[in-house]
This record gives sequence, C-alpha cells and structure tokens, in this order.
Amino acid sequence: MELKAHRAAWSGRHGENSLAGLRECYAERVARIEIDFLFHGEDFLVTHNQPRRGATLPTLRQALEIVRSTPDGPTVLMLDAKGDAPWPKERVTQLVRLVEPVRDRIFFGSPADWNLRRLRDVDPALTLAFDPQYYLTWSSKTEKLPGRVGAYGYQDTHPLALRRAGPTADYLRERFEMLLALVPDAREVHLRLGFFERMLDDGFNAAEFLHEAGKLVDVWTIDAGTRRWRERVSRAIASGADIVTTNTPRELAAAFA
Repeated sequence: MELKAHRAAWSGRHGENSLAGLRECYAERVARIEIDFLFHGEDFLVTHNQPRRGATLPTLRQALEIVRSTPDGPTVLMLDAKGDAPWPKERVTQLVRLVEPVRDRIFFGSPADWNLRRLRDVDPALTLAFDPQYYLTWSSKTEKLPGRVGAYGYQDTHPLALRRAGPTADYLRERFEMLLALVPDAREVHLRLGFFERMLDDGFNAAEFLHEAGKLVDVWTIDAGTRRWRERVSRAIASGADIVTTNTPRELAAAFA
C-alpha cells in the first residue's frame, strides 16, 4: 500500500497545491503526490477552484519544472484535472507537449472520462486514472453529488438503478463492468472511501473486482485525527486498496509503519 499526499500536503506548513508544498514532498521522497490543475485563459493553473480576479497562482509549467529538476527518487505525481468542459484538441495537444519531458513520472486523473479519452487519443502511452463518481458513488454527507439515489441506495441515474432486480452485489458488479469500458486503459480507479466501504458492507469488494481487471485502487480521502481513522485505513488496506489518499501522509506513514 502507498500513501498519496493530497494537494501536495506533507508537513502542513504550506498551502494546498503550492509550489513550496510540492518541493517539500519531493525533498521527502514521498511515494505519491497529487495536485489539481485547470485550464484558465492561455495557461494551466495549479488550483482546485476558479482563481479570483487578480490572484497569482502557480502554473502547471512551474510545477512540472520541480519534477524535472528532481529526477532521482521514487515520487510519482498525479495531475488531477478539474472542470467538466470538453477540452479542445489543440489544448490537449498543448498539455501533452507540456508534460512530455516528465511523462514517465506523472499521470492524469479525472472523473471526466471524455477528457481522459481526449488525452489518450493524442498520446496513447499516457498513464490515466479514472474516478467514476459522475456515474456511480455514495456518501453519507449532505454534499451535492451527481445523480439521484437509486433503488440500491447509491447515487446512480442508470436504468439498472431504477428498481431492484437482484442482490446489491450483483448490481454493483454489473455497473463496474460498464464503468471500466469508459476508460478501458486506465491504470487506476479512484473511489471515495465512504463509497468503497459502503460497497464492502453490501457484499461487493471493488478492489478484488478491479484487481481482476488489472487496475490499481486508490481510496480517498482519510486523515489522521478524524473519526475512526485507524480502523478505516486498516479496513481499506485489508480489503485490497493499493493507494490511500490523505492530507496527513506523515502521520499515517508513522501510524502504519
């Protein structure tokens, strides 16, 4: 199991998605890092929100220069694409050219499967990660999630979710077979931790299913100090999760060493 530093968090001394945080992660030889980026104007900005007018935010070019300047080490960087709008081909081509010098040390992740397919069309050798949350997910929180709650208790607008036709585990297996076809060459599938746990409770181990399909499983996000965090991380690992995304990687690394 590997830990992934969410938004380049390590010590907590630096802001989310900051260049300082990214440098610190590389200096600490963190196994995995994630930063968010989006298209804005003529550039790619490292941020998880639309930038405020006049705000100065790091660019993806600056972040990738940190990767390029630290060639030795185990670190792999995930570029988490924010925004749902379809990317024009010329922008995709621009993005692929930008990452070319470090393409073997980065990969792209997104729930927007249409943009992942655009990346694959321009460069089939890029490593991709897919989060199916726009199609199927679950959360106990009151946050807004895509899709209505279907007959099996998950956020899912697919016709199979309209009424119960069998065991929940069979429904989930069939839905995952469909979801894998959206980005069939994705190396990883990313799942909300609560969603992963709910599926386990319903008798479906998504990690086992995805491993059979040759995929790695990343569960997000669990932090030290939150309710039952040790128990939840232990269960995710025991159930086959390959990667755990966290804002507190240093604390989790110490706890599970």
